[in-house]
Amino acid sequence: MIQRKQTLFLLVAVILGMVFFLSWPLFVLQMLASALCVYAIFLFKKRKQQAAFCLAAIVVNLVWYVVLAVQIQKGQLSAHLPYTATLPIIAAIFCFLARKGVLDDEKLVRAADHLR
Repeated sequence: MIQRKQTLFLLVAVILGMVFFLSWPLFVLQMLASALCVYAIFLFKKRKQQAAFCLAAIVVNLVWYVVLAVQIQKGQLSAHLPYTATLPIIAAIFCFLARKGVLDDEKLVRAADHLR
């Protein structure tokens, strides 16, 4: 499980998701994305579900920026954000890389099944 590159990508995404908080809605979205990544790590035997959870984590990380923009527009947050506001997009990139690795593994397993 830990030797797979997807697991390492998902662990990095979890760590990045737990670093930066601005407000409660953003905190909840980050914790949801991190929880999806942690759950995806333990689905290593179910690759299709793991890929789906990675995709869900990517969507949640991108929704984080939508909520951030809405809060800035309403004046709830300052438009001057620290550099750590880029961490959710980096986490989304790592989730994308993990999903790509999971799908590559699934393709490899399917190819091996065709050889039998």
